[in-house]
Amino acid sequence: MFKQFLMVAAIASLTLATSSKADCEYALERSAAAGSRSVSLHSDAAQLAEALLDDIVIWLSSNFDLPAIKQRPVIEFASKMELARLRARDRTSSQGFMESDGQLAQREVVALYDNETRTILLPDDWGGTSPTDQSVLVHEMVHHLQNVGRLKFVCPQAREKLAYLAQDKWLERFGLSLENEFDVDMFTVLITSACMY
Repeated sequence: MFKQFLMVAAIASLTLATSSKADCEYALERSAAAGSRSVSLHSDAAQLAEALLDDIVIWLSSNFDLPAIKQRPVIEFASKMELARLRARDRTSSQGFMESDGQLAQREVVALYDNETRTILLPDDWGGTSPTDQSVLVHEMVHHLQNVGRLKFVCPQAREKLAYLAQDKWLERFGLSLENEFDVDMFTVLITSACMY
């Protein structure tokens, strides 16, 4: 009886080991396929973002007091969790990702601009085909032009006002608004971008 138990246990263990190996191989294949799709989606989105940059710079410089600088930012993608982590880290080190304090800072992080590396970090799910997605790129391009153009501001949060105004004006072209798309009203933008010492 004990021999039969050991034999059944050995067969079960062998079956489990084989099954686990097959499951692991299947999981690895699925993960590789998902990674490949993710790289492909990011590649397509990055190409779309690159294609939009010149038009956005021309639009921004003709509608706002921003220089028409041709130097492009780096475009990268990050998960929303990573964007939130970077913003939280930045707040503790005071380095300067563009995001104001107060109520706007409590919102979910939509995208970031890194002054030092001149990089726009877009969320993983940014597709770039909707006016809403494009408005995010417009907002971050304002920060890029402010940075590369070495524009001076009384305080860091003052940079946000123009970025939100440009984003809202971009959305208006398509019958949309910053408030409806992102739950950001212009009164809050004006208050939180004011330099209060």
